[in-house]
Amino acid sequence: MTKTEEAIHISDNITKTTDLFKVSVIIPVYNTEEFVEDAVRSVMNQTLQEIEIIIINDGSTDNSQTILDKLATEDNRISIYKQQNEGLSITRNRGLSLAIGKYVYFMDSDDFLESDALNYCYKRCEEKSLDLICFDADILNKENFNQVHLQYTRKEYTDENKIYKGIDLLNILLDNKCYTPSACLSFINRSYLKRIDLSFFPKIIHEDQLFTAILYMETNRIMCLHQKFFKRRLRENSIMTNNFSMRNVESYFIIADQLSCYKVDSAAAKKTVDKYLFQMLDAVVWLSYKLPLKERLFITGKCLRQYRKYVSTRNLFVLIFKSYLKK
Repeated sequence: MTKTEEAIHISDNITKTTDLFKVSVIIPVYNTEEFVEDAVRSVMNQTLQEIEIIIINDGSTDNSQTILDKLATEDNRISIYKQQNEGLSITRNRGLSLAIGKYVYFMDSDDFLESDALNYCYKRCEEKSLDLICFDADILNKENFNQVHLQYTRKEYTDENKIYKGIDLLNILLDNKCYTPSACLSFINRSYLKRIDLSFFPKIIHEDQLFTAILYMETNRIMCLHQKFFKRRLRENSIMTNNFSMRNVESYFIIADQLSCYKVDSAAAKKTVDKYLFQMLDAVVWLSYKLPLKERLFITGKCLRQYRKYVSTRNLFVLIFKSYLKK
């Protein structure tokens, strides 16, 4: 086993302890050679110095590993691990199992983080004894992806000085159509994750839809900052910009199945989950109209059998007939 795979890039005379690191930053990497250096350097350049940077190469076939090895020689806070391609959820979960910081932050390897982000979030969490903080984002190159409509600003609907019960904040965001599930917009107390026993559901895409919903609903202490600390980069062939397919649909159905079983004995939680699933699945049905007829019929049957109350009649009609109406 190579040093890069298992040994940690921390000076030999330093023992890793929870006192050493205030934040563990987890960065999965898969074929992002063009952007990964900027992403990692944005973490290396954080004003908060007491951080560990856990980078897991999830089976990249490009030049990402060479770039990571070079960065590791510059900063002894970096740990690099390699594995066969397992997908984002399993990779993040591995990083979480390795983390020892008081707080954890999940960073994407093609995006960018403002230099004071971790310091600001850390201080606010410590001052207010928070389970987590969420913050806003900007899109770096949205002019190239006009078809992607994302809401990364929530200041119009939230008070950044208020400590919310998570389910209340989630309802506010859902009601105002500004809920964004990205895990990269949350700074989380690691002990809170342990307490609620939350990790990422494996082998699906859109895993943040499940993770972040539960993350919010379980807490009584969350704040929503208005600073745009995170810079999202849209790029070709990413999950966010790829064409919609049955892989997307199947993952959304798994998420719906999991959330349908969540806190069924709590009326408040069930009401919020119902609202969440309606917004999610109704949008999924709307986006599925370009799929082949056989797949559209499968989706229609699934919705009628299991999720009828979460899908509008209008969108079911669109799912079956829109492709014909356009001819």
